[in-house]
Amino acid sequence: MTGERKFIRENTNRILIKEFLIKKIEGAGFGGMNIQRTPMGTRINILVERPGMVIGKSGSKIKELTEAIKNNFNVDNPQIEIEEAGSRSSLNAQIMAEKLAEALERGWHFRRAGHSSVRRIMDAGAKGCQIIIAGKLTGARHRTEKFTQGHVKYCGETAKEVMNIGYSVAKLKAGVLGVKVRIMKPDAKLPDEIKIHIPETEKPKEEAGIEKKKEEKPVEKKKTDIKKITEIQGIGPSVVKKFEKAGVTSVEELFEMDVDDLAAVNGVGGKTAEKIVKNLKKLLEKVV
Repeated sequence: MTGERKFIRENTNRILIKEFLIKKIEGAGFGGMNIQRTPMGTRINILVERPGMVIGKSGSKIKELTEAIKNNFNVDNPQIEIEEAGSRSSLNAQIMAEKLAEALERGWHFRRAGHSSVRRIMDAGAKGCQIIIAGKLTGARHRTEKFTQGHVKYCGETAKEVMNIGYSVAKLKAGVLGVKVRIMKPDAKLPDEIKIHIPETEKPKEEAGIEKKKEEKPVEKKKTDIKKITEIQGIGPSVVKKFEKAGVTSVEELFEMDVDDLAAVNGVGGKTAEKIVKNLKKLLEKVV
């Protein structure tokens, strides 16, 4: 029992250290941590999106973190190493959960924020992702909204191996919103994915002489400038500025939004939103 208690105590300590770091380096994009015991002490490797916020001026913040972990959690000679997430940040569930929570706190509508995050994760090459936002979204009652795309595993040993899960909280005036992000990374291998290697001697003669065609790069569609909506009667430059402030930069993005999403933008009323939705299709046909 002594050995079992030791493992339980160490794992509990790891969870407490993780929760402590999430609070302490809030805003730096915490992406996870790894603790290893070495002959020199305990090495704590922290993955973050913005390392400068964790290190501080002349390493002042990282020294404070080291002392706090040593004193609060009885860690023997902790050595903190900071690793930058870089281009991998879009495939890190914890970083994406924190980014989504920050967007909701800045005033983004939950549907727009959810769809935008899913699009960004899938564009980074993920096999699948799911975003769950729960809380007082539109009214006084709690409800849950899910945004799913691609392949997602929910349970079993397979889910533990291939799914990366992150949690965060958005604090709004109406209440607290919980954010959960699940990501299946591009290199994830599922049990049903089997590759059959055919020996060269068994390959048909026709296949042996055919050269593989080079993969053609997909042609990127040009986006229409949002200023084009001023061609709609009754829509002026002031409405364009309001959409640009909310992060909408093209007519195609407006086309993906419904009346409620448009009306949720600060300064855009319900009548203006209905007018834009009615005329957007005609406007896009003119541009094409």
